[in-house]
Amino acid sequence: MAENTDSVNVNGQIDKDGEAEVFITKDKLQAFLQITPPMGNGKPCTLDDVQKVLSQKNIVYGIIGENINKALEPENWGKRILIAQGEAARAGKDAEFIYHFPFPSERVGPKIDEKGNANFHDLGLIHNVKMGDLLLEKIPATEGVPGHDITGKEIVPKRGRDFPLPKGKNTIPDEDNLRLFAAIDGNVTIIDHKVVISPVFEVNEDIDYSTGDIDFVGSVVIKGNVNTGFKVHAAGDVEIKGFVEGAEIVAGGNVVVKGGITTGNRGFIKAKGNIYARFIENSRVEAENDVIVRESIMQSVVRAGRSVRVTDRKASIIGGIVQACCEVEARYIGSQLATQTVIEVGVNPQYRQEYQQLLKELPQKRNVLENITHNLRVLQKSIGTVGNLDERRRLMLLKMLEEAKKLKKEISDIEERLAFLNEELQKVAEAKVKVWEVVYPGVRITLGQSIYIVNDPIKYSAFVLEDGEVRLAPLS
Repeated sequence: MAENTDSVNVNGQIDKDGEAEVFITKDKLQAFLQITPPMGNGKPCTLDDVQKVLSQKNIVYGIIGENINKALEPENWGKRILIAQGEAARAGKDAEFIYHFPFPSERVGPKIDEKGNANFHDLGLIHNVKMGDLLLEKIPATEGVPGHDITGKEIVPKRGRDFPLPKGKNTIPDEDNLRLFAAIDGNVTIIDHKVVISPVFEVNEDIDYSTGDIDFVGSVVIKGNVNTGFKVHAAGDVEIKGFVEGAEIVAGGNVVVKGGITTGNRGFIKAKGNIYARFIENSRVEAENDVIVRESIMQSVVRAGRSVRVTDRKASIIGGIVQACCEVEARYIGSQLATQTVIEVGVNPQYRQEYQQLLKELPQKRNVLENITHNLRVLQKSIGTVGNLDERRRLMLLKMLEEAKKLKKEISDIEERLAFLNEELQKVAEAKVKVWEVVYPGVRITLGQSIYIVNDPIKYSAFVLEDGEVRLAPLS
């Protein structure tokens, strides 16, 4: 800033030299120069004046000389011009992983061709790897790049977050913990955010007396049928090239049956993932996610935690009970013979089943508690105080007190659980049944707690819940 030489000249005007004023941003990454013009016969601000101000402000980094000269030009007096620019610190990058195999969510499911047809022969359930195969590479976190403010002070960058290798069962890292390899042959998948190799057990024949039951920690591929009376339990997926008769199939992942399912009363199929099949007839089937069938579901009990879809051109659901949390979809539901068919949507089937079971248990337990309470009163009146009891009656009294305490706790738990389930039963806003061709008389559709009885054939419609009632809506 020029030295202050304010004075009044002979014309009565104030003579004042020009001034340099510097403005610094809060983060000290920028400085702006504003030149005040001289008054009267005052001297204009010079480069030396600006440099003195910069020195006073301790501005030493990122000075833009040409902008200082620009600010000193008369046409720019009064304007704020950037004359120093610091450099912000650049935060480090988080560690990253490059996976050398497709995620299950990317590969599982029927492949759709250009005509919109689903290929149930290639569901991509298993991705095999060999011992020593590279599974993933880690790009380490970086430290970041330091910055400087206009006073020359270093700005420390934020370091990127580091993540450990997601090494799970049957995998091995290299010495630097930057690459992960398969330790065995098997199926690679992600479990609890870790890379795991599950050995795949293949059966090249039917499951029968030559193989016995199968209980396996990984995935199972069966190239034949699963015959009546046998069990297949797998922690992973189960893929069956043939048919399932009266057998028990339990999978921690998906179940794919390339043929059909006819378990009858002797067997059932249960999966934590999806169930895919060509058809289901006289069977019990339950999936925590979706049940997807190509041709038909006939006289079966089918439960799905998400949706039930029958996809073929003549896809039909005839007879039995089909329950889903979100949606049931088919071309035909019921038959021209008015086959009794129950469709229930809007509540997790396991919740609905549990709710009905608890409604039966609650009065039973209350009756037992009432009887025990009555017997306690009678016993206490007959003997007066516990001190007058013989050993047999004392033990009897203590046992009844313990049973009463236990029952009260069980009743309280049931009531609490029923309250929760009742709330869940009300959550049916998105429940829907889609019929792409015809739904026939004899079909009962339940959405949440509301029921619709089909008395006449209805074509090309969706059943939705509006204002507490089941109504027809256009397909979408």
